[in-house]
Amino acid sequence: MNKKDVRKVYRSGKGSYILTLPKEWIVANGMKEGDVVYLEVQKDVILISPKSRQVKEKSTEIDSRGANFNQLVRIIISHYLAGYDLIRVKTHTDEQRRSVAFAVDMLVGAEIMEDTGNEIVVEVFLDSKRFNVADVTERLFKICTSMLFDFCNSLRNFNRAICSSIMVRENEVDKIHLLAMRLLNTAMEGEEIGLSAREIINYRSVIRTLERIADHVSSMAEALVNLQSPFPRICNTVKEVEEMLKVAMMAFFKKDAEMAEQILEEYETFENEIQKNYEEILKFDVVRVLNLKTILDGLWRVAAYSADIAEIVLDMSV
Repeated sequence: MNKKDVRKVYRSGKGSYILTLPKEWIVANGMKEGDVVYLEVQKDVILISPKSRQVKEKSTEIDSRGANFNQLVRIIISHYLAGYDLIRVKTHTDEQRRSVAFAVDMLVGAEIMEDTGNEIVVEVFLDSKRFNVADVTERLFKICTSMLFDFCNSLRNFNRAICSSIMVRENEVDKIHLLAMRLLNTAMEGEEIGLSAREIINYRSVIRTLERIADHVSSMAEALVNLQSPFPRICNTVKEVEEMLKVAMMAFFKKDAEMAEQILEEYETFENEIQKNYEEILKFDVVRVLNLKTILDGLWRVAAYSADIAEIVLDMSV
């Protein structure tokens, strides 16, 4: 039974209200008069369940027979994202055992608790109530802007160490991104994190966008390392992109449609301006052009992702 229904709210006494439940739902769930229902109150929705929606520990077993290194990493990550707290992995090769260790290093709260040679037990020690999705998202955003800020400095005065630190921070973004996705996935299964279903969808989109932004900035840093020299003439473009991202995220956190509109207008102007940068780099040798193009492509994508976030804010305001 999956259909929409409209019910009228009645007042009962001074402080209570009554809402009737559909008979079909009562019968389908084997309920009778006097039974208890469970309410999960969120900002703009109340979930009514015939059973307690308390989240129990989830465990699973994985037989890695035939899986290569990358395949097993993806399998373990998918189980982490699905909210499993205990993952038993049967391994058959040394490569698979290394794969498990590699995957665990990518996952916040995951630890190898037992390794018998042919089975590795991974436990995830996470209390979702200790994490605020908005705070996690803000952390991702701050890492992304710090990467852009340092990249701009390296464009002015080339510094290989700073470029390397930018690429390392991209790995940190990956870890926090996976943590956030796990929190949102478990929330969809009933674990309370203080967000409505609509807010969960919006946060999921923004968090994925921030992860992609970090990927592009990391690629830009790698391209600058390949250039092995500064290129200060596009610093202003980097600053402009960084500011667009900051305003877009501020609009998201404040649910400010006017700020979102501002970003969309700026993006239209930015598209025209960045074309001039593409034309300017054509006078260099092929290797230099390829690396500079990677940087400009990355800046364009970050600006486009900022516009995507602005679009989400506008959707939220409807």
